[in-house]
Amino acid sequence: MSLDTADSEFVKVLTESGHDVVHSHISEEDGDFFKKEVPQVDYIISNPPYSLKSEVFKRLYEIGIPFAMLINFQGIFDHKERFNLFKTHRTEMMWLSPRVNYIKPDQSSPSGVPFQSGYLMSGISDEQLVYEFLSK
Repeated sequence: MSLDTADSEFVKVLTESGHDVVHSHISEEDGDFFKKEVPQVDYIISNPPYSLKSEVFKRLYEIGIPFAMLINFQGIFDHKERFNLFKTHRTEMMWLSPRVNYIKPDQSSPSGVPFQSGYLMSGISDEQLVYEFLSK
């Protein structure tokens, strides 16, 4: 499952790779992720809104399905409630190098970012810290 729209790169790449993808965006018109019943899926993969990251991780741990969320790592452990959430649940991190460049809907090419991103995961990797190199 991807918490994204049909034109999300996550949805496109996973579908093109032959995976059955269920997608849903965090909005009322598509079904509120915080309230709706989550279908039976193997994984939940997304790039959640920065402003809702605490709520998203809390809900993901409540659901109990393995997940991988592409996030900005800056300050992720600074919030007391998030820190306790990650401390008391299985948490894995995939550190990516070089930095992830994001493409906004109104851009045709990626732009550089001043922060380090990676995947914060649970139930995905046997290792709690994974290092991966990105190809440009």
